[in-house]
Amino acid sequence: MAAHFGREIELTKLDCLLRFDEVAHWMSQTRDLITRADSYSYSYPAFRESFRQLRREARKSEMELVIALFRFERQMRGRK
Repeated sequence: MAAHFGREIELTKLDCLLRFDEVAHWMSQTRDLITRADSYSYSYPAFRESFRQLRREARKSEMELVIALFRFERQMRGRK
């Protein structure tokens, strides 16, 4: 039983790390968009729409990370 529980924690831990990387990816994409904004012939509406799409994905991945962190915390508390 303890080995099974350890695998669950490791999977949840891995899920947290993967979700964190996903958040970092979307933040990096947003940073790149801002960096490139003045070097392209972006119209403001096109820039704004791209920014909104990236932020939407970032917020979604941030929420998935928070959920994974709560699951990990709950498993760690149950480990005591």
